[in-house]
Amino acid sequence: MLFIVAGLSTRAVADSTANYSITGTYDAATLSTALSGPGDSFTMNFSLPTNPGALVVDYMIGDDFYVYPLNISYSFGGSTSTLVGALVGFYSPSGSQPGGLFIDYCVSPTCLGDPEYQWIFGGPQQYTGSEDNPTIVPTSFTPTYQSFAVYPTADDDVYPSSFSSVKVNGKPVSTPEPSSLLLLGAGLAGIALLAKLRS
Repeated sequence: MLFIVAGLSTRAVADSTANYSITGTYDAATLSTALSGPGDSFTMNFSLPTNPGALVVDYMIGDDFYVYPLNISYSFGGSTSTLVGALVGFYSPSGSQPGGLFIDYCVSPTCLGDPEYQWIFGGPQQYTGSEDNPTIVPTSFTPTYQSFAVYPTADDDVYPSSFSSVKVNGKPVSTPEPSSLLLLGAGLAGIALLAKLRS
């Protein structure tokens, strides 16, 4: 049960916000639910403060911390909804999990009797500092470990899965903005002038 995922993440310095965008396609063997389906595509977007100290509800120094609650915009099956009250965990690669980030969403606030969804993107640490005072620093990576699981009910039933060709925080190659080219040109002209003055 695989799904392909690609992602984009940016850090907006002006408002100290980390923005995540993850897109992907579920594998043909994925369980059909309201939020997952075989061969279907999805998009997941969320933002959080780069210093989420007030949102940290649980952490282990040197291992992980969790941000809760977060609202995640989720597009799937031709419509967009909000996953209200999702939990996002950030892990150290040297801790109990494979680094990267973990997303957990329960359909009901109690997680009892309704589906629970978990996406894991293992990879480089997405923060600096200690877990009790972290700074989110989104990093582009291809996960070293990844999985997706659905718990349809409150009992022990679980439908595990995984995915391949994953990119988290991947930035697409694009044409530079004209202002960037102008700045580059000015810098090269300055270097040329400096070289001419020295000769």
